[in-house]
Order: sequence, then C-alpha cells, then structure tokens
Amino acid sequence: MSQSFTYIDVAGNQAQYTVSERGLDDDFHWSTDHGDRGVASVFEDAQFRARAALKDSMAANRRSDEAARTSKYAVRWRSR
Repeated sequence: MSQSFTYIDVAGNQAQYTVSERGLDDDFHWSTDHGDRGVASVFEDAQFRARAALKDSMAANRRSDEAARTSKYAVRWRSR
C-alpha cells in the first residue's frame, strides 16, 4: 500500500509524490511525478526526501522559465 500527496510550491505549481508502506526490505520507497525516486528507513524521512526533490525540481523549472521569459524580452527590446 502507498500514500500519495500533493506538493504546492510558492508559485502555486502542483506536483505529486508517493510514499509506500514499509516493504519486504523494511524500507519506505518514495517517488515523484517528476521521475525522482529513493528509499528511506523512516516514513517521515521518505516524505522529507520526496518533498525536497520536488522543491529542487520545481525551483529549477521556475528558474528555467524565468530565464526563457527574460531572454525573449531582451531580444524584443534590442530589436526595436
């Protein structure tokens, strides 16, 4: 069995992560809808790691989007 959660970042973007119940290996497996995955020995640590992975991924996406918008603006500004 697993539990799914929604993480909402400061910009209002949403992403999902899932933490499985303790498995045969006695660990908690986690994954995100961004493709990150990992293992932790404690449920709370698995949640923390999944959220941290999403925070990093979503922040990188925001920076990439902001850079793209800035470069488009700069190109338009120079062309006039």
